Amino acid sequence: MEPWKDNRRKLLALLEEKGIEALILANPSNITYATGLRDPSGALVLSSKCGDQLLVPLLDYHRAEKASDIEVYAFYRGSEEGIKADLPKSRVILGGLVDAIAKVLSDCKGKIGADLSATGYQLAKSLGEKLSPVDLAHDISRIRSIKSEAEVKLVVEAVGIAEKAFSRALQMLEEGVSEAQIAGLMEAEMRREGAWGPAFQTIVAFYSNTAYPHHSPGWDKLSVPGPVLIDWGAVYNGYRSDTTRTMWWGGKASGQFMKHLEAVVEAANTALDLVAPGVQAWEVDSAARRVLAREGLDKYFIHGLGHGVGVDIHEEPYIRPASKTVLEPGMIITIEPGIYLPGLYGIRVENTVLITKTGYKVLNTLPSQIPL
Repeated sequence: MEPWKDNRRKLLALLEEKGIEALILANPSNITYATGLRDPSGALVLSSKCGDQLLVPLLDYHRAEKASDIEVYAFYRGSEEGIKADLPKSRVILGGLVDAIAKVLSDCKGKIGADLSATGYQLAKSLGEKLSPVDLAHDISRIRSIKSEAEVKLVVEAVGIAEKAFSRALQMLEEGVSEAQIAGLMEAEMRREGAWGPAFQTIVAFYSNTAYPHHSPGWDKLSVPGPVLIDWGAVYNGYRSDTTRTMWWGGKASGQFMKHLEAVVEAANTALDLVAPGVQAWEVDSAARRVLAREGLDKYFIHGLGHGVGVDIHEEPYIRPASKTVLEPGMIITIEPGIYLPGLYGIRVENTVLITKTGYKVLNTLPSQIPL
């Protein structure tokens, strides 16, 4: 279940296709994609001709060497040159990160590529001035959007871990508990089940807070019957999951809430029915909006229908009204229609979905409507 070597082969194939000799990866997610390293720093250089090197700050050398099957070198960050590290001299490169990259690439005479537009401005500027690399960030995103069988298994594991945490959270939804307490419990449970941690800041919203798509859990407590929205995911060996459920806590839900929830679920199911290879992303988004428009709710659907999930929680492809990306087997996306009525409540239902050769497979096992 470790896809790192296969991922590197995909990146090296890109270099061959583009006629480029070496690739610099400085975006942390791209480094994780190619190595499996958790919270990486520095940069990774890949080349079938000049070899692969992982360049990290002094303090990360031993961690990177232990966790990676790639040759590791250390560089000095700003003002660290006076530090005498207990490392082999052959593994320490004087100067900063860009100097270290230039050093390991000194024997590469051909064109160089980099994930320039996926890195910070200053590093991209310095790399451009010193090495003039070709920007391959978009090509790398495209490669990452198609998951291998090993990558799919990691996402499935992340989904399973997250769902176990959710089941535990449902048992804790009782009078007097706060949003922050439920969020903290879920994140602890995901780690207990083997996750690196949450895939993003867990969203737990009660009552009118559910109308904020990116609500930050606070100290609001359950007291009277009302809506509860939970949006959460886990990171397992570098790969993420993303799920949302909206429920009614404390007795029978209002008729209006149930009508709106059923409309959102219908929008999700209608969009799902369209998911298949060869379909453009905007078509799937449009299918969900048409369902909500029939109920006069489309103006409350204020975000795209979904996005790719993998090493990053948001990556290619994006399922949005203007996206002409063509869906392909191996893509993992979310389908997450939602409506947000300020001052009342919001409802979102989200699943993580694999695009197969003939259609799709929902990776979640939870029902769309959760009884409390």
